[in-house]
Amino acid sequence: MSVLTPPQVPMLFVELDAVRRSAADLGRPLRGPMDIEVHLDAVERMRLWREAGGRIVGFAHLPEVARGELAEETAVRVLWTLHERAGNAFDTLVHCPHDPDAPTPDLARCWCRPPKPGLLIAGQEQVALRQRERYPIWMALVVAASEPVRRAAEGLEIDVVDAAAWRWG
Repeated sequence: MSVLTPPQVPMLFVELDAVRRSAADLGRPLRGPMDIEVHLDAVERMRLWREAGGRIVGFAHLPEVARGELAEETAVRVLWTLHERAGNAFDTLVHCPHDPDAPTPDLARCWCRPPKPGLLIAGQEQVALRQRERYPIWMALVVAASEPVRRAAEGLEIDVVDAAAWRWG
């Protein structure tokens, strides 16, 4: 009798700043979920990845939460609005609400703020809990919009692509 092993599935980790259009792109500051706009080319890339059988984890570092500039509930609404505007492309969304300059230690110290690998690990774990699949490192790709995320991926020996290069092909 043989034991079935879970299939190996490619995993795409997308820093949400690679998908969301910035205030500079829009020419005005973001005021909340209603201001969320996405890069359509990023949405198309994610659609192609999913059609090929891959999983997608979206992640963001939101230090405004720790500093009291953004409510946790608003941050979550922003993430889910982005998910909806991107055509429900993500298998899961994770965020780090910590900032080293936060007023309390519990908001200042964490394992998830890039370049630490916690967001990538937490996102992969959330998907793995729902699926009977394996996600080998050699089948993973990180779309990085910032240098700390690039360093986190390189620390885990995951291939990295720059967000702009990924969007424009």
